[in-house]
Amino acid sequence: MGSEETAALDVLVEFRALHALPLIKANNGLRSMLRTEACPVEVSQRLKRLSTIVDKLIRQPTMALSRMQDIGGCRAIVDTVDQLRRVEKRLTKNRAPEHVDDYVSRPRSSGYRAMHVVVRYDERCVEIQLRTRSMHEWAVAVERLGGRLGEDLKSGRGPQSVLDWLEAISEALAIEESGGIVDSSLAVRIGRLRQAALPLLAGGPT
Repeated sequence: MGSEETAALDVLVEFRALHALPLIKANNGLRSMLRTEACPVEVSQRLKRLSTIVDKLIRQPTMALSRMQDIGGCRAIVDTVDQLRRVEKRLTKNRAPEHVDDYVSRPRSSGYRAMHVVVRYDERCVEIQLRTRSMHEWAVAVERLGGRLGEDLKSGRGPQSVLDWLEAISEALAIEESGGIVDSSLAVRIGRLRQAALPLLAGGPT
């Protein structure tokens, strides 16, 4: 590694470390909001891995490190969409958000659903994710499958047949979560899409 690469890595390590204390404050604040809203207090936090930060900068070469908003992240898992919306409302009322992605109302093409709210603590951005248990279980399963296939399925990258199947499953989960009943046409579509994706699901990386 040359001197320039070493210096750049030092800057990256230092910048990442500056998010540690703001992340703890965001975690504590989120826990307090969940208790106030009588929601389950199930919160996790993470600093983005150095390798992941580097990969993101490579994928988005025009992005400055100072504009990366998800180096620090917290995630809360709640029971219902109503609870999610109540926590979201309290969060955005307490701190003016830097950025909001409502993947509940507008899921990603992969079917990923969650609320992402970026807020500032001590002048550092922290991304707070709000998911219901159903959303979380879908995301965890998709991450595991993506790891097996060597694809970032959750972000909509990977074989289209697999992405279509995952999106249809997410659609069914959203219907059930809202109290609806999955109709037979969607159930048939899920089965058909699974059959189309099965050769990939049974194999390894593409």
